[in-house]
Amino acid sequence: MTGSRASSIMRFAIVAGSLCLGLEAYSSTLSGLQLAQATPPEATKSEVTPLKVKPQEAVKSAPVSAPIRLGPRRSVLDGAASSDAAAASRSSTDYQPVSPSSGSDGAVVVQTLNELDPDSVGVIDDASGGLGAEMWRGIDRSFVARAIASLPSRVRSPTMRGLMRRLLLTQAVAPKGEKSEPGLFQLRVKALFASGDLKSALSLIASASTGSREEYLVRYGIDGQLFQNNTAGACQRVRAYSDEFKGVYWQQVAAFCLAMAGKRAEASLMSDVLAERSEAIHPAFFAAMERLSGAKPPQIASLTGPSALQLSLMRSAGLALPDDTAEKASPAALRAIALSPNAALDLRLVAAEAAADIGVLDGKTLVEIYSAVAFDPAVFKRATNQAAANWGPGGRALLVQAAKKSTTSVKRAKLIQSALKLARQKGGWRATALAFGPAVAALAPSTETTWFAGDAVRILIAAGDIAGARKWLTFAEGQGLKGQQKAALWPLSIFLSDAGGASITPKDITNWWKGRAAAGAGALVQDRTLFSLLSAMGISVPSKLWTKLLDGESGTQGFVPSAAVRNALSRASVTGSRGGTVAMALVAVGERGAGVKNLSAMEMAISALKKIKFDVEARSIALEAAVEAGL
Repeated sequence: MTGSRASSIMRFAIVAGSLCLGLEAYSSTLSGLQLAQATPPEATKSEVTPLKVKPQEAVKSAPVSAPIRLGPRRSVLDGAASSDAAAASRSSTDYQPVSPSSGSDGAVVVQTLNELDPDSVGVIDDASGGLGAEMWRGIDRSFVARAIASLPSRVRSPTMRGLMRRLLLTQAVAPKGEKSEPGLFQLRVKALFASGDLKSALSLIASASTGSREEYLVRYGIDGQLFQNNTAGACQRVRAYSDEFKGVYWQQVAAFCLAMAGKRAEASLMSDVLAERSEAIHPAFFAAMERLSGAKPPQIASLTGPSALQLSLMRSAGLALPDDTAEKASPAALRAIALSPNAALDLRLVAAEAAADIGVLDGKTLVEIYSAVAFDPAVFKRATNQAAANWGPGGRALLVQAAKKSTTSVKRAKLIQSALKLARQKGGWRATALAFGPAVAALAPSTETTWFAGDAVRILIAAGDIAGARKWLTFAEGQGLKGQQKAALWPLSIFLSDAGGASITPKDITNWWKGRAAAGAGALVQDRTLFSLLSAMGISVPSKLWTKLLDGESGTQGFVPSAAVRNALSRASVTGSRGGTVAMALVAVGERGAGVKNLSAMEMAISALKKIKFDVEARSIALEAAVEAGL
């Protein structure tokens, strides 16, 4: 018994001593590390160094040639905001200038600046797209906290994504009310990370006060770098804070960074200690650490909902990602999987389409991943038929490659039109439109492709390229369109116009209705969608047309936001709160996007945004909903 206990004590002493040596070596060598893995340029650009304010230097002892001015030292505002922006954010009652002395003695007036509320920190103002310094006016802090915590993480609407980014990055006066934990700043950072907007999240973190060393900020910063494959940047942060924070997470990232620094023995030792202490660590960590230490690791069969560290470990170790890695993956993880060289191409395609759908992967990168799929040259001669028989990411990859191989603009436009028609029939229209976005953006309107104008406009709207959509529409209208082709573009022209349908009369709507006599299948859904969107925009639809739609109505359809959400959105818009209205509009629309089944939520969002004078955003959302419905 005594011998066993002595052996255990001796073993613990050896492990502890080795850990100390490992951590010392890690701290001294990691800063000079040159990783073999390349750091993407965009990863380094997205990191903003926080502004450092030097403490006021002590007054040196020297002969004084002038009187020393008495009074309080000027307060230094923490944060990355400019002095002009900070001054603008203060209330006029905070400081009253004292007039020059008239020669008579008076009372000494001492004034101090109010402490800057960290929840007011932001990186954009009114001039750069912010929602306004008073965007929370009339809204209680507890309501704001609840609204931000309820924001969706997968936002399919390009317009709503833009509004969410502006909401979370705006520098504004913090709402009144009792503070609670977590604070609004933390909730904003968390919401940006959850949506996959890592660049904005890291920018907001950099705007925090220089004295802030909260663990959640540091961890978000490390994970943000790992998601962007910037291992060097992540390990620099780990080295800077490893002595301050403890826990399983910090032990894992410290071991990983030791391994990346070539300290295999220390990294392996830390991994062994973690294996004995915790059963909650995923096997992927130990498998990757074994590979990085030179051993043969076991195969990882499953990795759903992967973390930034797990993906970075697997990539650095060259271990293949399991087929289920995209399941339950966050937006940032989906993008990382799509770009992972250690993921099978089928997995990358699935992740890439999902990432593009929620705006964390651009269309150009999606096309590059499609282009990695190898096809027999003979298949391109019957690309549409082959894609129809094998519809899915692979089929869409075939059509995208076939379009790129088209020798003329007319042939390319015809193939894209066939692909969109196929997508309407089999599903996945939005993914198909996003895949062809770059090709259509590069295609100039011409008299030879006037017939393609409607499809070009819809694709560009889905991709968020409103300027490009307007260019195609303007060209088409200049060609003197008539009949069904003119009727097909009329709904889109309403919402693309700066007037927003202000000149539309009931007669115009009735004439359009008459031209829809031969619209075919799906006309009822499209008509109901258009009339609902027009009503939300404040455009009156003749009652007799609504009556005709009632004949095909089968009761309530689709999703309807809860009564609490509806009333909160209505209340925020009536009071004129920009922040409250945008937040609740995002909550109402949720992750369902602009689809027909989410029409009620889209109507509410459009109407509310109109009330706070966000007419451009309201029209853009209406456009997205119209296109999703096939208008």
